[in-house]
Amino acid sequence: MRRCHLIAAGLAAGTACARPAPPADGPSVVIITATDYAFNAPDTIPAGRTTFRLVNQGKELHHASLVWLGDGKTIADFVAALQAAMKNHGPPPAWASFAGGPNAVTPGDTASATQLLEPGSYVLVCWIPTIDGTPHTMKGMMRAIVVIGAATAQPAEPAPDVVVTLNDYDFQFARPLTAGRRTIRVENAGPQAHEIVITALPPGKTLQDFVAWEKGGEKGPLPTGRWLGGVATLDAGAHAQFTATFQPGNYLLLCFWPDAKDGQPHLVHGMAKQITVT
Repeated sequence: MRRCHLIAAGLAAGTACARPAPPADGPSVVIITATDYAFNAPDTIPAGRTTFRLVNQGKELHHASLVWLGDGKTIADFVAALQAAMKNHGPPPAWASFAGGPNAVTPGDTASATQLLEPGSYVLVCWIPTIDGTPHTMKGMMRAIVVIGAATAQPAEPAPDVVVTLNDYDFQFARPLTAGRRTIRVENAGPQAHEIVITALPPGKTLQDFVAWEKGGEKGPLPTGRWLGGVATLDAGAHAQFTATFQPGNYLLLCFWPDAKDGQPHLVHGMAKQITVT
């Protein structure tokens, strides 16, 4: 994946869709279709608890990182701020908040993530790079979404199968993850933003193989199997849920988000873990 730095450019044109009506007994469901290199999603969606379903119709990995823009800020402001951050090796703009969204999923698959959305202007971003290292944002993979209405009283979240806590720099499961379709609550307890993305390991491959490939020390194809999603970058103190189906086997938990101090991806600081699902 090798996505160690934030780079942004261009605005993806998307087909306008009518905003979904929230079901009476659950979250609104918003379909995001990812292609190489654009998002198709509604222009407006209602505030409140929302499940984003990312359908990857491209030939590459994609995710849909959801970013809240500060009051009065536009997607053009966001692009300009990220370009300046890249040039100066600085952090993303302080007025942008990272609100989750479904993380990387294998071409042809679907990933989902659920979170509570406040009204405001948001942008969907794919930070993942191409094989040559060009971030998808540079190919125009961004899309504006406006969340409208008030986030009224919401029904209680369904109990998750397991809770995973993100911190500097670890993933801590409240109990072991077992095979089957699982809903996982993700809580960012660290002092800075984090993400969780999960990928299956092929037989004979380990975390060390992936880290060596990520650092550029190994050649050849990415030493992973199917990417199952997760939750894209969440600000400190935020939480979200995602659902995925796990077969017995070995998996990697990864955080690629750049560190606030040195700009290196958190996996370089040890935020990469191998687990076994039984």
